[in-house]
Amino acid sequence: MGVITDLLDGVDAAASSIGTGAYGTVADAVIPIAQTGSVLIVIITGINLMIQAVPMTLQNGLSLMLRVALVFIFLTSFSNFNAVYGVLTNAPSEIGAVVLSEVTGGTVTNLYDGLDDLYGQALNVGDAVSQNGSFIAGAIAGVIMFLVAALMAVASIILIAGSKLMIGVLIILGPIAIATTLFKQTAPIFEAYVKLALGFALIPLLTAAMAGFTILAAQMITPDSLDSVTTIGDIASFIVVMLLGAGLMAMVPSVASGLAQTGIGLATAGAVSGALGRSGMRSVGSAGSSVGRGIGGAISVARGQQLSNSASRSARVGAAAASKVAYLANRMRK
Repeated sequence: MGVITDLLDGVDAAASSIGTGAYGTVADAVIPIAQTGSVLIVIITGINLMIQAVPMTLQNGLSLMLRVALVFIFLTSFSNFNAVYGVLTNAPSEIGAVVLSEVTGGTVTNLYDGLDDLYGQALNVGDAVSQNGSFIAGAIAGVIMFLVAALMAVASIILIAGSKLMIGVLIILGPIAIATTLFKQTAPIFEAYVKLALGFALIPLLTAAMAGFTILAAQMITPDSLDSVTTIGDIASFIVVMLLGAGLMAMVPSVASGLAQTGIGLATAGAVSGALGRSGMRSVGSAGSSVGRGIGGAISVARGQQLSNSASRSARVGAAAASKVAYLANRMRK
C-alpha cells in the first residue's frame, strides 16, 4: 500500500464513523422544534379551513400531511435517512470505479491503487533521470519530477478526502435540513443541502474519470526501459501528462458544482414550465368562453332577440358584429 491509499483509507474510516451517533444527537435536538412546527402547521391549517382565508384543495391538504409524515420518518431514524442518502453518495463512487476500469482498459479497478501506481511511476522516472543524467541536470530533473508527482498526489488527496469528509459532515446536518422542509419559507435550505450533497458525491466519480485518463496516458508514454532516460527532455512528455492530470483534477470541483446546479435547475425549469402551462390553459379557457359568448350574442341578433342589460361584453360585441353583417347584406341586395 502507498501513501495515497493509506491516507484515503484513513479518511474513509473517519467518514464512515460519522453515522448513527452524530445523526441521532443532532436529531434529538431538532425533533422538539419539528414537533412544535408540526403542531403549529396543524393549528394554522385548521383555522384556515374554518375561516377559508386561503382556499385549500384536497391535493394541498394531502401534500401537507405527507410532508409532515416524511419529516418524522427520516428525522427519527438514521436507517431511513441513510437508505436515501447512502444511495445518493455511494452510487457515484461505484460508477467512478466502473469508469476508471473502462478508461484504463481494465488494468486499474481501484482508484486509490491507481493513483498510488501513478505516483510511484513518476518517482521512478525522476530517480532514473537523476541517476543516469549528469550531476546537475539529473538532480534538477529529479527534483522537478518529484514536485510534479507531489502536486498530482496532493491534488488527488485534497479532492477525494475533502469530498468524503464533507459528505460525513452533511450527515450531521441532515436533521436540520430535513426539518426545514416543514415550512415553505425554509424549504430552499433543503434544496441547497441536496445540491451540496450531490456536488460532493459527484467528485469521486469525476476524479476517477480524470485519473483514469492520466494513468492511461502515463502508461503509454513511459519508456519500456528507464535506463535510456538521461535528460529532462526524455521525460518532458511525462511531465506534461502529470501537469495535465493536475489541471484536470483542479477542474473537478467546478464541474461537479455545475452538474449539481443543472440538476436543481432542471427541476426548477420543470416547475416553471408547469406553471406556465397551467396559466396558458386558463387563458385558452377564458378566450374560448369569450368566443362562445360572442357567438351566442350574434345568434340572438340573427333571431331578432334583444340582449339583456346584464349581457357580457363579448356577447355585445358578437351582437354588434352580427348587426353589421346584416346591414351590409341588405345594402348589397339593394
